[in-house]
Amino acid sequence: MPSSGFQRFCFVFVVCGVLAAASVVAGGKAAQSADPLIGTWNLDVFKSTFTTGEPPLRRSITFEVVPEGIKQTMLTTRQGFNISETVRVEYTAKIDGADYPIINSGLSTVALKRIDATTFERTGKINGKPSETATMKLSRDGKMMTITTKGNSPAAGDYSRTEIFTKQ
Repeated sequence: MPSSGFQRFCFVFVVCGVLAAASVVAGGKAAQSADPLIGTWNLDVFKSTFTTGEPPLRRSITFEVVPEGIKQTMLTTRQGFNISETVRVEYTAKIDGADYPIINSGLSTVALKRIDATTFERTGKINGKPSETATMKLSRDGKMMTITTKGNSPAAGDYSRTEIFTKQ
């Protein structure tokens, strides 16, 4: 250990700098290991394909970690006759394959499961009966998400779409 006051100060300053740099590197690694699904995603309408129904004007999906699991909020703006309308659909679920209620949707419940590190599957049910499957596939760099949805509902019949989202 250095003997003079100035040398001790320099030694402590250098050690603190090294520890601070190490914590920044460790923090960066922790941030990189966070689930790439978490964040806000914006629909690229022009790259997406809507086999049935009209595409929305805008759609954003936000995934956030909450104590009860993952909360998804989807805002969809559609063009009406003279006005546009934004609809908010929400659910909070664990990625455990169990059914959780969904708010403001034609579905009654959703169940999430992880297929692999970059793929999730959401199964939607109406009154306990599976009616929709959405596969969410993240790009390797975590900047793009493709959601492929297929379903059938009493109101809409058969429907399908492939939506391309970019991370905000």
